[in-house]
Amino acid sequence: MKPIIKIFSIMAIAGLVSCSDDELRTYDSLQQKDAVESVNDPYLLASIIKKTALFYQKMGFDSRMLPGAVQHMESNYQSGDNFYSGFKSPVNDMYTAMDILKLIDGGIGLAETRDSKTHQGIFKIFRVLLFSYMTDFYGDVYYSEALKAREGILYPKYDRQTDIYTGLLKELDEANALMAAGTETISDSYDLMFAGDKTKWQKFSNSLKLRLLMRASAKLPDAAAMIAATASTPVLSEAAENASISYIGTVGGENGNSWTGGPLNWGTIDNFDTRRPTKTLIDKLTELNDPRMQIWFAPVEKPWTSDPAKNGVSFTTTDPNGYTYTSTWEYINRKNKDIAAYATKDILIDSNKVYVGFIAGMLSDWKNGNGHYDIAAGGTVGNFKVSKFSKLFREDKHPLLKAMVMNSDEVQFILAEAAAKGLVSGGADAYYRKGITNSLLRWGVSADAVAKYLAQPSIALPADKAGQLAKIADQKWIGLFMVSAEAYLDLRRTRLPNIFSNGRLSGFPFPERYRYPGNELGQNKSAYDVGVSSLTPAVDDQFSKMWLLK
Repeated sequence: MKPIIKIFSIMAIAGLVSCSDDELRTYDSLQQKDAVESVNDPYLLASIIKKTALFYQKMGFDSRMLPGAVQHMESNYQSGDNFYSGFKSPVNDMYTAMDILKLIDGGIGLAETRDSKTHQGIFKIFRVLLFSYMTDFYGDVYYSEALKAREGILYPKYDRQTDIYTGLLKELDEANALMAAGTETISDSYDLMFAGDKTKWQKFSNSLKLRLLMRASAKLPDAAAMIAATASTPVLSEAAENASISYIGTVGGENGNSWTGGPLNWGTIDNFDTRRPTKTLIDKLTELNDPRMQIWFAPVEKPWTSDPAKNGVSFTTTDPNGYTYTSTWEYINRKNKDIAAYATKDILIDSNKVYVGFIAGMLSDWKNGNGHYDIAAGGTVGNFKVSKFSKLFREDKHPLLKAMVMNSDEVQFILAEAAAKGLVSGGADAYYRKGITNSLLRWGVSADAVAKYLAQPSIALPADKAGQLAKIADQKWIGLFMVSAEAYLDLRRTRLPNIFSNGRLSGFPFPERYRYPGNELGQNKSAYDVGVSSLTPAVDDQFSKMWLLK
């Protein structure tokens, strides 16, 4: 990852608290201008790639809200995210996306001035990516009038989601046309994602179009024809063809040069250890003998055993990346009143297992996770009876650690779903197996282990359509580990895998959207009111349905 430009003249928002609405909107226009002052589009390309990738990565591991919602991650401390509580409050991700979009539109303007068609096309891909994020999570948002403060539009309207999707698909077609016509070289120094390979940018554009078409397939009357046409174009298909960036493991760029969970960003282990795998994911990986288990998670430190002969016996595990762990069996001695108190509840539920996850929807009772009774030794965030994330995720950098936006396995699973539904020619099996293969290889699983995994009867697709879609969804859900934004949107769309009443989640309805940022009520209320009116019911909460979901 190369050095990234500094974004100039960003004023502290605290100094704007007393400003009028007009002053706030004028500030937006000045920020947009200052962001691109005295730079050119290759410089902006590097910054846009990095900011966008880190934005997506933050949702995959830093924040526990989306990983908790899709049951990839549970919190064993202050665990409201385990039962969707974060969705109750307004979410400001729309503003984070808009800050990046200011750079993108500035980059498009600079590229137009220099007649850099290829760069215009690449910037449009990111423009579509971030506007689609906004509308997918919120519903109606500003689009056609967004980022036009310099043209005097201080209060942009909210566009209907159906119109936004039409516009985004058109922009991707424009991006492809621009890249095809472009003749300039893409700097491999500033192209942090594809090292100057225009073909991969074109594949990314087509792949993003597939993602959006599948997401809106139930709403677009010509979706089938568009999916079939897009499926015939080059898309991300190989294990190394991923829209992601690596970390270099140094401080800089708001610590964005290092993986979040590493010592440079999290000096103490406590924050890291509050994140644990959910029982839903651990049980699925166990059921499938999935080799990603040993890469992602650590063995339990004090696993339960029902064999008294094993009590106190220690063993060492070395994972595929060479990290070692020591575990010590503990006998479930029901004569011990502390153990007996847990063994008679629905808390101590996983024994004779080396890998164990937290129960989905668990309340703030980390002390009770799988019967963790020895709390004095456990500290404030410790739990010896549930797996931690592996030591891999405690590194500042590693070849397997990426800030991920879209991986080739996701694309193959989209094609597998389309094939199972008869939207593209050919059978679903080839795409399905390619998706599994790419995900496993992406996480460093050997080719021999991939072949062994695929040969299992439990992996084979059934003959019926419903069975195929369920299997594809299972593997896509696993493959989207650490890509939580897409995992959430896919789970919301398909309701597969059916994990909604797991553990203690019964009675907690699944959230359908983000609430609009609170500032919209003060700065752009008329547009906000129109946006809310399009929801069903017309209430700005996490359960109202947008156009995509009606």
